[in-house]
Amino acid sequence: MGATLSQLTQWLAERWRAERPAGRLALTPARLLRWAVLLLLLGPTALGLAGLVAPALGLWPALGFEEVSAIAWQRWWALPGLADGLRLTLVSGIGGTLLAVLLTMGWLAAAAGTRFGERLERLLAPVLAMPHLALALGLLWLAAPSGVLMRLLLAPFEVLVPPQYPLPDAHGITLALGLALKEAPFLMLMAQTALSRLPVTAQLQAGQALGYSISQLRWRILMPQVMRAIALPIGAVLAYSLAVVDVAQVLGPTRAPTLAVRLVELWRDSDPSSRLPASVGALLLALLVIVVMALGAAVGRYLLNRHRDWVLDNPAPRAAVRPGRKGQRGRVIRVLLGTVTAVSLLAFAVIAVQSLARSWFFPSLLPARWGLESWQQALSGLGGAFSNSLWLAVLVATLAVMLSVAVFEREREVGRLRGFVVCLYLPLLLPQASFLFGFQVGWLSLGADPGWVGVVIGHLLFALPYAWLTLAGPWVRFDVRLEQAARLLGRSRLEVLIGIRLRLMLRPLAISWAVAFAVSIAQYVPTVVLGGGRVPTLTTETLALATGADPRLTAVAACLQACLPLLIFLLARAVPAGRALAPIRG
Repeated sequence: MGATLSQLTQWLAERWRAERPAGRLALTPARLLRWAVLLLLLGPTALGLAGLVAPALGLWPALGFEEVSAIAWQRWWALPGLADGLRLTLVSGIGGTLLAVLLTMGWLAAAAGTRFGERLERLLAPVLAMPHLALALGLLWLAAPSGVLMRLLLAPFEVLVPPQYPLPDAHGITLALGLALKEAPFLMLMAQTALSRLPVTAQLQAGQALGYSISQLRWRILMPQVMRAIALPIGAVLAYSLAVVDVAQVLGPTRAPTLAVRLVELWRDSDPSSRLPASVGALLLALLVIVVMALGAAVGRYLLNRHRDWVLDNPAPRAAVRPGRKGQRGRVIRVLLGTVTAVSLLAFAVIAVQSLARSWFFPSLLPARWGLESWQQALSGLGGAFSNSLWLAVLVATLAVMLSVAVFEREREVGRLRGFVVCLYLPLLLPQASFLFGFQVGWLSLGADPGWVGVVIGHLLFALPYAWLTLAGPWVRFDVRLEQAARLLGRSRLEVLIGIRLRLMLRPLAISWAVAFAVSIAQYVPTVVLGGGRVPTLTTETLALATGADPRLTAVAACLQACLPLLIFLLARAVPAGRALAPIRG
């Protein structure tokens, strides 16, 4: 350990000397903030992974385990249902990611840049802002045997008894579909950001001059470029889907839960020694995610190479293509995307109706009686969770946007920061249930107590990458000639940043802030693990109510959890375009 720390110290010193100009210290605010962001991203992650090693080796002096042993591994392999949990994890994680990628590819092939695509993006905005748990509850009530979809299908037949089928199913298909519906809008947003960085117009014009149609160019030229650009977001979706906890507790089977759910159950067990096998499982889950991501990257690289060879070997001019077939395929894709969007929005509507229903029995399409009793009853016990969620999300979103701006400013100083972007994605590429468990162990070993500070750090780890990704496209598209003119007139870099760029980017900044706000609202594992039960939020309370017997109280909590980020997102979209300061006088 001493040698490792010495090597790390030497490496940091060399980096410092390399970045320091000769003869003076270049301690710019952007550079200091960049190092702060790196410490925020790498510190908890490294501490979290290191904090899993000792418990996995059976070494935990605080619990009386003072010698290295194999007891943690023995207890882990003795747990029942591990094979079923692994199967469910792979089916739901890989299946949900694959479906989300296919929906994104369909959007790129048939909707991106069209009027339909623009309308679809506006409709998907509420789905993007909706927390995972709220959408999962809405989908469950929508597709249940006595749900709204079955009532609509059976309404003409006057069926009085709902059909019986298992939901959630025992194979993880329901969980995979729910994850795909939630993650597809995020990948579409990342694809839109990637398109904004490409010379799309020039490529399409050149392709049309060679005799290709727009649909062919989308598939042959734009598709592979975008898929390469969103490789890291796809990896983040895959890592999240393999290690999701709150959605898996709602849409996943209960008898044989996924590995991530089993880990959280062990970590929250009343017997503290259960954390020993939980540490082993967390390490194995992290290894599983890494292996699956490596295999996915290899398969994606292979498919892109095959696509390139196919494009080179099979030139297809516009005259040789049957336009009717192409148009029919595009219409099918647009119908599918519209159906997916309608189902997601209907899930949100079901939550709202369920929260206002006093009596709603099958096969009625709408409640027979309405009332606010559920809201009055739920709000009396959710006031603390609501205020905690609100102020926590406000703080985390503000810090995330400020640090994102600092990252972009540092990028402008030294050029593209590929390694830094990977560091930004690192918390998203690792399963939460792995490094957060170890981070709590390391956090407590440093003498810190579970509570607000740990929860803020945990939320910021995941909100910062999303804030940066949301702001990346508008930041790159900004016309730098305005800043160059101001600098020529003698204004400092900070004055130009605040007076011109930030003021002209008020709406993108507000949307980035809203996305980070929504990410913070949706966090479950960081709140439970790092808060130690001392920081109740709407997400933790909603999941606790979901296991109860009254769906109306659960609907109220889910509605609050969904409406809060949605309201913030709509307010951000309504922010007017910024205006620069008064003309600068030299």
